[in-house]
Amino acid sequence: MKKNTPAVSVIVPVHNVATYLEKTVHSIMEQDLRDIEIILVENMSTDNSYEICKKMSDEDRRIRVLKIGSADLSAARNAGIDSAEADYVYFIDGDDTIDKDMLSSMYTAVTDNGADVAICNFVKEYPDRPAEYPYKETGETRFCSSSEMLAGLLSEEVCNSACVMLCRKSLFDSIKFPEGRYFEDHAVTYLLADKAKNGCVHIGKSYYHYWQRKGSICHSLDFTKICDFASGNLERIKFIGKYPGFTSDTRRKLLQHNIRLYMGNILNAIKLAETKEDFSRLRTFKSAASVILSYRIAAGKDKNRLLRMKFCWGFFLRRYRKKLRSVPQEQQAG
Repeated sequence: MKKNTPAVSVIVPVHNVATYLEKTVHSIMEQDLRDIEIILVENMSTDNSYEICKKMSDEDRRIRVLKIGSADLSAARNAGIDSAEADYVYFIDGDDTIDKDMLSSMYTAVTDNGADVAICNFVKEYPDRPAEYPYKETGETRFCSSSEMLAGLLSEEVCNSACVMLCRKSLFDSIKFPEGRYFEDHAVTYLLADKAKNGCVHIGKSYYHYWQRKGSICHSLDFTKICDFASGNLERIKFIGKYPGFTSDTRRKLLQHNIRLYMGNILNAIKLAETKEDFSRLRTFKSAASVILSYRIAAGKDKNRLLRMKFCWGFFLRRYRKKLRSVPQEQQAG
């Protein structure tokens, strides 16, 4: 840790979250780990989020407010990283909360083990029903190599949200959140684990409270969002296929898992495609079928669908469209 710098920089993208922002920031201000800075990145809110940011910065000298000219979550995170002074960075969304001992537990875990990354679990909180715990609550802190953490993330046995990761800032020297794209965590978290040459720590406990609200990205899926998620799947498939640190059995299982997710998203995107631009984007996935088939891992329905994508694109579209006539005739040609 550098002299006269905080232990952790907490980065909070702020976009139209006025209703929840104070509760979120207070959960950060009340952390056991006091040696932190809180960077509120206000990105073009149309409510009074910015005014709340300024008010809270007056309450706590550890809070800094950045104002950027983009409503993009990735742009806000990237701006926060560039401004961060600590050796470790942490991200929290502006409408969620964290337990009081989250940062102290994760910071102790990385520093005691000399690790680059710590990852915990999250709990899904609902306004009208009991909370859900998607990951195993073992309560154990476990050190693991970069390749071990990669296997956990790429199989989704370990949470892929950036909001449950404490990362050494230097990992972002060559990694940025992709701007103008949904599900940016899906495209980045495994790359951070790959760069974590000093290893990672996994804590089997849910410190992060992920509040489920109508209108959030995950609860309002459309063609673009599904395609962005599929793009992340495709990048993961290519990464797994080339990564030298997996055994053949691990590589096979990870490829099968991600190919299955990828094909499911492709089918959903086909059903939602409406415009010429939509079908043009779908053709980029068609061109990737040869790459996926080259790994000789796909089997059953996935293999048959990939073969149809590669050799019979028009038939593939017609088979999975609910309304064939909505597909432009020129786009049906293979």
